[in-house]
Amino acid sequence: MVTTETTVWNGDAGGLPAYLRAAFRAGVWQRVETSTGTEHARLRAPLDDVMAAIDAAEIGRAVRAVCGEMVSRLVDLSRSDPGREVDLMREYVEPVARLGFGTLLGVAPVTARQLFELASDTVTNQDPAGLDDAVLDDAGLGELSFPIAGQAMRDASGGMTPAGLLAAHHGYRGIREAVLGTLSLVSGASAGLQAWLGQALLRALTNQAFARRLAGGRLGTDDALEAVLWDASPVSMLAPRFALQGGHLVGKAIWIEPGDAFLLAVGAAACDPHVRGTSAWDGLGNRAHLAWGAGSHRCPASGQARLIVRTAVETVLRHVEPSLTIDANQITWALDLRFRRPTTLPATLGITRGP
Repeated sequence: MVTTETTVWNGDAGGLPAYLRAAFRAGVWQRVETSTGTEHARLRAPLDDVMAAIDAAEIGRAVRAVCGEMVSRLVDLSRSDPGREVDLMREYVEPVARLGFGTLLGVAPVTARQLFELASDTVTNQDPAGLDDAVLDDAGLGELSFPIAGQAMRDASGGMTPAGLLAAHHGYRGIREAVLGTLSLVSGASAGLQAWLGQALLRALTNQAFARRLAGGRLGTDDALEAVLWDASPVSMLAPRFALQGGHLVGKAIWIEPGDAFLLAVGAAACDPHVRGTSAWDGLGNRAHLAWGAGSHRCPASGQARLIVRTAVETVLRHVEPSLTIDANQITWALDLRFRRPTTLPATLGITRGP
């Protein structure tokens, strides 16, 4: 048996590279991604309830507006300086991921930016010196509680925003748990959306067969995004699991000790030729790639993520023709255990039509 509770781990997080420590360190407070059993069910329920209450049609309209605004900026940059190189990760992928998900939560752009930056600084601080990285203290919680429980609570009509519903959910025992739940949601959403959207754009810019199938209608956008989850998975690994008892793994080939860590490399598994056919049509529509996780720890916002990424891909490729300015093998990748995302996507832009 295994658990996601990091307190079981028999290793020392201090010996790991800084960017890996947050996934293995035992936290002071219980969080949904590292809890298990009834405690996990209690902390997961608010996320599921709030995601289920979101109006997909309204979110679709709001996300289209966000993507349209970002594309308009790209078009303006290209028109003012033809041939100018832009970084699609910085100028499009990152703001769309953050503003798009912030819109989904019902928070204003300024608040969304603040929330994501605070979440990133507090949870994934990668200090090269390794000094108390990613420690979530009372000051950090207090700073985050204001946008979550204060200005993010109600929309223009006075109704509760999704962020407000999350903060006030009866399943949480106080604002601290609400802040931690929101942190878990937005930090995973930011990295996951950037990884999926970044990988989709990279594939469209570097894989001619994929681009032709997409442009020619052999692949709809949803099928194309599903192909990305298979062939260029933005998810490298699921959250670590830890052995509760010793025993053999894979017959008698490997012996594991209590507390040993298991890394479920779903990205590598999806690329295994033994589970894939050779035809261009094989696997079309197949969603068995485990990119969303499985069971009680499955991603709580897979539908919303698909809506944001689909809208972002369709919007940018409809209005501009990006051309990568470096070879695909020169792409560098963010230091992240769970998500595989480009650090930059330098490109020049041709304009097909304005937004």
